[in-house]
Amino acid sequence: MGYWTYYLLFILASYVLARPPLLVGVLVFFLLRRFIPDPVVYLRTVGRISRLRREIEANPSNVTARRDLAMIYLERLRPGRAAELLEEARARFPDDPELLYLSGVAYRKKGKAEAALGPLVRAVEIDPRVRLGEPYLIAGDALMDLGRYAEAVDAYERYTGACSSSVEGHVKLSRALREAGEPQESRDALDTAFKTFRQIPGYKRRRELGWYLRAQLDRAFG
Repeated sequence: MGYWTYYLLFILASYVLARPPLLVGVLVFFLLRRFIPDPVVYLRTVGRISRLRREIEANPSNVTARRDLAMIYLERLRPGRAAELLEEARARFPDDPELLYLSGVAYRKKGKAEAALGPLVRAVEIDPRVRLGEPYLIAGDALMDLGRYAEAVDAYERYTGACSSSVEGHVKLSRALREAGEPQESRDALDTAFKTFRQIPGYKRRRELGWYLRAQLDRAFG
């Protein structure tokens, strides 16, 4: 971020801190961010949802429309509805790697970590290149939910091997290693996260900034 960005953030912070009710609202939205869809996403997808629903009603065998609608529901934090659509789509194409991957994402977001693992594993068995290793990342998240830390380490290592420029992947690998009782390896993975952040292009830094800040917190308090 440039100096003007920091300057505007400072002004915004000053404005919010001077108004306690507004600050409370900001904190509430921050705490509920996993359950409240992004307003921009909501507005951007209203028209598409209506169109895709009409396409499905007109052609119940339209798997592409079901997949696209499921992806919107995932964006809107409605994984249950997404999972239903993906199950319907997989009834016609049970071995489609993309549908399997998205099913794993939906199940994991729905709180069914164990159910997420099967589709994710099957996705990479069929196509190891699907989503540039993303199934390994989601599988690692599911395994962390289940407390299977050594397996999570393996999943995250496979993901960072396929996508070495992911700061998120290295931070999550560091956390899994720490939980698995490998403190030195955990610190090494965190160092790699910082090194990766310095090397990636600016547009990707903006996307990964949140994980860079998490890495800073992990270094300070981990």
